[in-house]
Amino acid sequence: MNNEDIPILKPTFRGLVQEACYTNQLLNRYSGIPTIEALPPIRSAEEAAKLLAHSPERQPNGQNLPPEYRMHLIMDAVHFFEPLAVHIDLEQRISRVIRDGYIGRNPLARDHWHQVDQRVETILNAGGIPVRTSNVIGFSIIGMPGTGKTTGVERILLTYPQVIHHQLHGSQPFSRTQLVWLKLTCPHDGSIKGLCLDFFREVDGILGTHHYRDFAGEGHRTVDELIPNMCRVAWIHCLGLLVVDEIQHLNSAKSGGAERMLNFFLQLMNTLGVPIILIGTYGAMEVLSRELRQIRRNCGQGDLIWDRMANDEMWRHFAESLWRYQYTQNLVPLTQELSDALYYLSAGIIDFAVKIFLLAQIRAISTGSEKITPGTLESVANDSLRSAQPILHAIRTGNMRAVATMTDLHPIDFQSAVQQIRKARLIQTLPRGSQIVSDINTAATAPKVLDASGPTAGPGNNTPVPASQASNPVTKRRRGKQTASSSKCLLVQIANAGLAKNMSAHDALTEAGVIKHLFPIQGSPS
Repeated sequence: MNNEDIPILKPTFRGLVQEACYTNQLLNRYSGIPTIEALPPIRSAEEAAKLLAHSPERQPNGQNLPPEYRMHLIMDAVHFFEPLAVHIDLEQRISRVIRDGYIGRNPLARDHWHQVDQRVETILNAGGIPVRTSNVIGFSIIGMPGTGKTTGVERILLTYPQVIHHQLHGSQPFSRTQLVWLKLTCPHDGSIKGLCLDFFREVDGILGTHHYRDFAGEGHRTVDELIPNMCRVAWIHCLGLLVVDEIQHLNSAKSGGAERMLNFFLQLMNTLGVPIILIGTYGAMEVLSRELRQIRRNCGQGDLIWDRMANDEMWRHFAESLWRYQYTQNLVPLTQELSDALYYLSAGIIDFAVKIFLLAQIRAISTGSEKITPGTLESVANDSLRSAQPILHAIRTGNMRAVATMTDLHPIDFQSAVQQIRKARLIQTLPRGSQIVSDINTAATAPKVLDASGPTAGPGNNTPVPASQASNPVTKRRRGKQTASSSKCLLVQIANAGLAKNMSAHDALTEAGVIKHLFPIQGSPS
């Protein structure tokens, strides 16, 4: 492959591009620095909240539309964003670190280009020990998956232009393309080379440059060659902030890999003057606490622990905002019981709460109940959060030692959950008069084939309540009502009903109209 043939990949996450528009600075320390004067003004908490919020307009009388249309409307809940206190805190931190990092890198300074040679030389001669030439600061964000860390950071980054084109500053010619922020994902193998190559690819995709071709040499350069070249590119384009997500991948790095990578971050931040934000799950806590002591001693921002929400007024505010995107025909107000049930089932994790709310609506629409109840919330949570129950139980009981040992928490497979719920509508299409349909209700007493999902709790299905769920606000009102559980899978129910009549599963499914023959059997109706 020729150098000219190297493709410019589309960046995975990008922001706006705009021409520079300079504003007078109230703080003298920021005056005369074009890379700061071209940034949006410093925002108050109220201004930041208004800018971050996103509330899709609810379609009037949308609950009266046919079911297939309403299942599109409920997706608005996925796209709404309600700023919380942690988002305002993070917005102000990012505002400070970007500006503070630019103070020592004024591109109008006479020695600006000489400085980059000196700083890169410092990195090359450091021998792996970071040499401090600036007071720039960064911080890390640690929390469990699904709490909104990445979403929150990305939403804040998008309030800043990513690229600013400069032509003239005052009466002084100033031609420069400023890269305000760049977000990367830590390579799965925790390699510095992989991160450097991703850096060049992303910059080229955003700016249309050919730095990968010029500085990475089609990926054949060594790490010792890539690091100074990466620093030069960051300096040329006045990089204001580097965000590295999924930092927990350092745990799986080869021996010494985590230390080398974090040492590299420290070099870039302290020597070149580019602030860095590291984002990761609790799986990164051990590495960060072991290797980032120097950063933390020099970091005035403090690390941000992004925990799950507490069941307080902020949770109620979030739940009320979410509840507006309700499109069942029977609209129900958000009662304290519903709020507590949603909190308990999601453990205060935003991603789970939103998806449980959506899936509960899909189940209510699919079954014809057209109403969200605590039982509906619990039934979809039991179906879709089955693999997450151990860690959710540890969170609810405050067993943080157990939580710390769990390096990840997989989010709901939303599409699979939707398909599972909508299978329940299959029963409505079965031929009327089929004996199998009438036998489904009594299938619980028949010999069982493999139950694909286990017991469920929901409207009309009272299940035994384990002692571990005694504090569950949904199940505690149903104590003492114990009945045999039946499978939630319709196909299993049909097969069980057939077994009760000494029929094979295949024959039962065929009689129910689920299995169709490709060619009509001789003597049967076509």
